[in-house]
Amino acid sequence: MRKISRRTFLKGSIYSTAALSSPFLLKKASLSALEQKEGHNWEDWHRSQIEGEKIVRTVDLPNCTGACAWNVVVKDGVAIRADQPNDYPDDQYNPRGCMKGRTYYKRVYGPDRVKFPMKRVGERGSGLWKRISWDEAFDFIASEIKRISQKYGSKTVWIYPPVPATGLVKQGAGFRFASVNSFGIGTFYNWYGDLPLAHPITWNVQTEEHEFLDVINTKYAIIWGSDMLETRKADAHFFTDAQVRGVKVLYISPYYDSTAAMSDEWIRPRPGTDAALAMGFSHVIVKKGLVKGDYVKKTTCGPLLVRKDNGKYLKEADLVSGGSTKNFIVWDTAIKGPKVDEYYSDTAALEGTYSIITVKGERLQCSTAYTLLLEKIKEYDPKTVSEITGVSAKDIERIATEYGLAEVASIWAGTGINHWYHGDLMGRATILMGILTGNVGQQGGGVSPWAGQYRMRLSPMDYFFPLKEEGKPDRYRPIPLDTAYVVHGPTETMADKEKLWRQIRAIWPAGGNLLGQASDQSKFIKEVLPKIELIVVPEIQMSTTAQLADIVLPVVSWYELPMDITTTPTHMYIQLVQGSIKPLYEAKTDLEIYYEVCKRLGTGDIFRFKETEEASDYLLKTGGPLVKGITLDRLKNEKCIRVNASPNPFAPFYNEVRGKGKFTTATGRQEFYKDENRFLEYKEQLPVHKEPHKATPYGPSKEWKEAKEERNPLFQKYPLVYLARHCRWSIHSSWRTTEALVKLDDTGEPLLEMNPSDAEKRGIKAGDWAVAYNEFGYVKARAKLRESVPPGAVLIYFGWWRHQIQEGHWNAPVSNPINPIHEIYFNPNVWGPVSGHFDQVCEVKRA
Repeated sequence: MRKISRRTFLKGSIYSTAALSSPFLLKKASLSALEQKEGHNWEDWHRSQIEGEKIVRTVDLPNCTGACAWNVVVKDGVAIRADQPNDYPDDQYNPRGCMKGRTYYKRVYGPDRVKFPMKRVGERGSGLWKRISWDEAFDFIASEIKRISQKYGSKTVWIYPPVPATGLVKQGAGFRFASVNSFGIGTFYNWYGDLPLAHPITWNVQTEEHEFLDVINTKYAIIWGSDMLETRKADAHFFTDAQVRGVKVLYISPYYDSTAAMSDEWIRPRPGTDAALAMGFSHVIVKKGLVKGDYVKKTTCGPLLVRKDNGKYLKEADLVSGGSTKNFIVWDTAIKGPKVDEYYSDTAALEGTYSIITVKGERLQCSTAYTLLLEKIKEYDPKTVSEITGVSAKDIERIATEYGLAEVASIWAGTGINHWYHGDLMGRATILMGILTGNVGQQGGGVSPWAGQYRMRLSPMDYFFPLKEEGKPDRYRPIPLDTAYVVHGPTETMADKEKLWRQIRAIWPAGGNLLGQASDQSKFIKEVLPKIELIVVPEIQMSTTAQLADIVLPVVSWYELPMDITTTPTHMYIQLVQGSIKPLYEAKTDLEIYYEVCKRLGTGDIFRFKETEEASDYLLKTGGPLVKGITLDRLKNEKCIRVNASPNPFAPFYNEVRGKGKFTTATGRQEFYKDENRFLEYKEQLPVHKEPHKATPYGPSKEWKEAKEERNPLFQKYPLVYLARHCRWSIHSSWRTTEALVKLDDTGEPLLEMNPSDAEKRGIKAGDWAVAYNEFGYVKARAKLRESVPPGAVLIYFGWWRHQIQEGHWNAPVSNPINPIHEIYFNPNVWGPVSGHFDQVCEVKRA
């Protein structure tokens, strides 16, 4: 058989086409481009441009949940660009990345790069520094830590290493550093407002979400308060892909943005009324018989009996002598009497009120938790909810029906409902929709919150909190102090106050721009910092936090980090981070810095690790079942490996809702009813809507029936809701000074965005200098008028550095009072005060 080369085939095809169909005969010269010729110097020039290039696959490590890999192209030891590798095992995750990752190399060589250790010689924030050696820096830091520890106690040295999943070695080293020295340690997940407290309340977990790949299984998707197209650029395509398959995507947000433009339908509720809207949806789901009763009976607290006299769950100890206080009681339809609950039993009554004889011979009236829920849901009929939210009753009825009838439906909730004083109630109400319809635990279903990159897909216990002695349970541990209390001081309702509260005297923020991004900016800077005697800041760039430090230490960029590993809630992979270039200037790794300080404190042998590769290997070896079989050698070879978790795509609670294990709550069930004293005291034992704590014209923090009869005096003085949002051009404050992206961000400066109607009332025109202010602080910026901003609100995109702001600070008007419900328990980054920085008010005037 004759073989024809591609070149011969092309030539023959062109000749044939020319002869048969063209009025112009192709001459031989016309085909010269197909001929191999000598002396093409331009080809050699193009080849020379890539000659000597080296490609290193690594991962960018911002707190954006993307965990996107990049092929960093290095030539002559310089990173010159980054390309997407397109090598994720699940092809739906390819390609990953955005313009921020594409331009990270510009930050590596940026003009504000920290190049050598520096010691402050002027007032804090004055910009007066002295260059010092590393030994001088280490010796000074160690001596100051010893002095402060001796005077105030070691727990007043407070380490702040946020978001450890972004780099388990470098960020986890901060936990280890605090542990071996008995220092204090701060919280980040709840302080950012990213913690969806509804999750520990309902399921006793930190957070659980479906991986984005699971969008392929949904039949109806609600994106609730999360601007996916702006802030989840690598994964937003999953929703547009779903639309191509005929899946409806509904977006709920007060602000018209890119995600609203993409969605099939956009609903605009009044800011802070999301719980009412979700309860209205649940009302319709119940009314139309769309509740999965068997599911609710078997997997939720619905059938558990609740005492009418005190609102507490009925326990075995209430019924029989010697009964357990940990056993809950149901009304069993088979025996027609009370019985200790058995998870997944189908004989428990879901509805009803029963007369129960106690161990003392007293007669109690007890109702099932589901019966109490049905009574509460009656209050949220579509007409009432429309009055609260501004969403029409017709739309409420229709959307709830669509959601309830879908074969499987998902809710993808974001910080838009976390960042409120009553964000826990908003979250509980959205979760209730998933519970009633049986969508929790189903692939393609669930209620997934999208916030910070908190998820570590291995157990870091041995690395973070070293064992004191091999084979024994005692560990070195830090003494936590929630960041909210560092700023606010203790409250009357603070959990474990006597044990945990102390005035912090030294702050070591690593991997987070604490003083540039902090809520309660004015209070933090003006009241807290003067009490701090030492601030040590390891940084890549001269951030706002670095500018306010006493000691600034140069750390390696992600491209210079010799090795690390990273995970994310977005997908199920563990990935290798490896150095693309050698450390620049005098930069060191966080790990080496901690080690050198520990040596001077006498804890170097306990801290142990100095090399990032050794620490990476240790994390994998001690990481538990999720990474069993994933060795460092294997990770070096494969770069990106799916952890050992099922199902695929991952859906949390998949086994529990099938009776293959209980939930880890006190009842062993999904708990929409809570009987702790404070829940009862604040009448939040069931999901309810309460008006925002500040950002409402009505009675603040009250249920609607009472709230609508009152007027909020604070709102009369400051009648605009102040919203600070993420944008596509930065991740928090990272990339905010990258020139290539600043140029793309509108006018390249902070803007106060207002609805034209609000601006007209205040005599403000587009481009005018304006000031947003309240009793806590102010920010001055140019006004931008947009119909996309809801009337009654003003919006600013956050992350701007101090030198980019005309006056004030974008976070200066923000103050976050602590919700006592958030203080019932304290488990660092799992249950604690959640920042409510959307629940703010201000006034705006022309400057």
